[in-house]
Amino acid sequence: MSDPIIQRSVGPPAHLPRIETGSFGPWQTNAYLVWDGRSPDALVLDPGMGAATALMERAAANELRVHLIANSHGHIDHVFDNAAVRRASDAPIAIHHDDAYRLDGHNAYGFEMEPSVAERELREGDQLTIGDLTFAVLHTPGHTEGSVCLYEERQHLLLSGDVLFAGSYGRTDLPGGDDEAMVSSLRRLAEQLPPEIRVLPGHGPETTIERELPWMRRIALADRLLVPG
Repeated sequence: MSDPIIQRSVGPPAHLPRIETGSFGPWQTNAYLVWDGRSPDALVLDPGMGAATALMERAAANELRVHLIANSHGHIDHVFDNAAVRRASDAPIAIHHDDAYRLDGHNAYGFEMEPSVAERELREGDQLTIGDLTFAVLHTPGHTEGSVCLYEERQHLLLSGDVLFAGSYGRTDLPGGDDEAMVSSLRRLAEQLPPEIRVLPGHGPETTIERELPWMRRIALADRLLVPG
């Protein structure tokens, strides 16, 4: 298959959850297909530019039905193929209210992005049920006003969008960025999540809370953004 997806989760066949991912578009944005390994229901997170065909092919190969298309935030590189996945799957699109306006297709990069419309809000404290998986919505602004992370407590899994990366945090100099909000969000993740949590970010390789804790704690203590490391 020529598409840049899919890397499969390492682990035995019974491992839960099941995750396939690939990086797409000029920004190499991670798109995720997530399911519990038993139910046919699946979550698509952040279908970036060119991700739709590969995501739907992998859903079909695994005999899955896309149950929800979620956006960690509304920047173009994370929502570009929303409409295409919506058309192919008939699944609703979900995003935080504060970023919903970004789905209108307008962008500063000169790309023609098909608009999409959110049919569901991702609000702080909401629970997203995908088969046996239950993701809690954490509103974690800083990269954008409406940035969220999806947290599956039982499976020790955080889909962190562009809030937390391996070795860094999301940019705050893009539209919707806010240094103080990012500090608060990083402090929350450092203080409230167990260190063993597996972190799947919007760009780059996966990590764990434990690996990122030293610099996250320094930022929390300083109460301002610092260069990680």
